[in-house]
Amino acid sequence: MVAAARVRSVWLGGVPPGCAMAVADRIVMLPAARDVGDDAALVARARGGERWAEEALYRKHGPRLLARVARLLGDPSEAEDVVQEVFARAFARLEELREPDAFGAWVLRAAVRRVWGISKWRAVRRRFGMNSSAVVYLAPVAGASPEERALLAEIEVVMAALPTADRIAWSLRAVDGLTLPEVAAACGCSLATAKRRIAAAQRRIAAAVGDGVVDGDGGEE
Repeated sequence: MVAAARVRSVWLGGVPPGCAMAVADRIVMLPAARDVGDDAALVARARGGERWAEEALYRKHGPRLLARVARLLGDPSEAEDVVQEVFARAFARLEELREPDAFGAWVLRAAVRRVWGISKWRAVRRRFGMNSSAVVYLAPVAGASPEERALLAEIEVVMAALPTADRIAWSLRAVDGLTLPEVAAACGCSLATAKRRIAAAQRRIAAAVGDGVVDGDGGEE
């Protein structure tokens, strides 16, 4: 039995498809229960109108999704907008989710589609000289040595020149550590295609920084 929420839910229901309502505007306090259930249970409760379950799903998957989208886009601020939109749409369309226990994979796939669209628009803008802002896909951690920062800078140059599909697949595999099936699912492609994209990106990166420096093999699952 899940304990009652300490405060009334302020998640706003009835969000029409295509409306990207800010997630921060719909936050509630979670129930005072130690175990709120797995994704399937939370989706079922959210479908039943229990708004705290939406918040639980967001707290569970939102931070990790935001980190991944920020790396894929190279822009944390833009990533926040994408994640807010993805969750707003997901909660408005929960009835369309065929496998409730795969909620995390579902929102990741939706986020990758948005990254695709944004990356294509960026390419158009660059072609016409309309976008000169810097994009940083890999930020060095605090305390990184000058050599490590230089290496990341080299990889950044290569990543910026990679085809969008290859960059996304390689980043999900090499940086986020997703399995090959997870990468394929997120990118909406076959396992063979995911492997090919990762390998293509890895060859370009290895040619620039050397074999064995980064590992995005695309081999075993």
